[in-house]
Amino acid sequence: MKILVSGATGFIGQSLTKKLLNDSHEVFAYVRKVDNRLDKKIPQLTLPLLSEINEQFDVFINLAGENIAGKAWSEKRKKALYDSRVTLTDNIKNALNHPPKQVISMSAVGFYGLSINDIFYEDTPPSSDFAHELCAAWEQSAKAFLNDGARVVIFRLGVVLGKGGALAKMRLPFKCGAGGPIAGGKQWFAWVHIDDVIKAIDEAIQDKSFSGVYNLVSPQIVQQGQFARLYANSLNRPAILPTPRWLLSIIFGEMASLLTEGPKIIPKRLIDQNFCFKYKQLDSALKAVEKSY
Repeated sequence: MKILVSGATGFIGQSLTKKLLNDSHEVFAYVRKVDNRLDKKIPQLTLPLLSEINEQFDVFINLAGENIAGKAWSEKRKKALYDSRVTLTDNIKNALNHPPKQVISMSAVGFYGLSINDIFYEDTPPSSDFAHELCAAWEQSAKAFLNDGARVVIFRLGVVLGKGGALAKMRLPFKCGAGGPIAGGKQWFAWVHIDDVIKAIDEAIQDKSFSGVYNLVSPQIVQQGQFARLYANSLNRPAILPTPRWLLSIIFGEMASLLTEGPKIIPKRLIDQNFCFKYKQLDSALKAVEKSY
């Protein structure tokens, strides 16, 4: 298949493009500028080049998007997050001379907004905040491909665990014994191992019964305090130093809600589709990540 990938140099994109090449797909990368980190087998297409070529892609996999938890949410930062997701998706759609046959786009469990008391399935009404508004707009830009006859699959991701990504940022403090529960640790921690993310994308490419929105999180539901204990244990370290809510609010402002108000997410549609998770238990997922170092 001819597959166009945005965000190919990112945490998920690097693993995904390797898998796609190994499976003998013809992979193209949408880039803002030429990036030497990409495999030389992958043609790199900027927006002007994308509008010049006459290719019809079998699949467009949309991974691009700046890290939502990377910086505090100033108005400038909110615009950058929107542009790197929604505007980028719109620009790619408008640049393509032929619509793709299938679109697989990422979203996030932030779609559901802030709540630690409710349970969220794919069809549960969300609460409204910036994370929800951003994810909802991103999903709508992906769904616009439906108007061109594409099969559209949207994965709402939890925290993706692997060598890199969020865990890479947590590893040093936890290795130093400075990891622990955040804001009491009672909020929910929706997680998924990167191998299961790649597996879900691969199955969505191959299986035409995949359509619509899926919560891409592990079926094991844990609270943040439990995650902290298990991650510290995988590093043979204690997890005793709590981080208070007020400190996070001072440091991160509105963005602190991502760390303190995690909702309980159920991957109901993947379970109904008989998707087989490679990592269902957090302790085994964390130990597998640590072995990769």
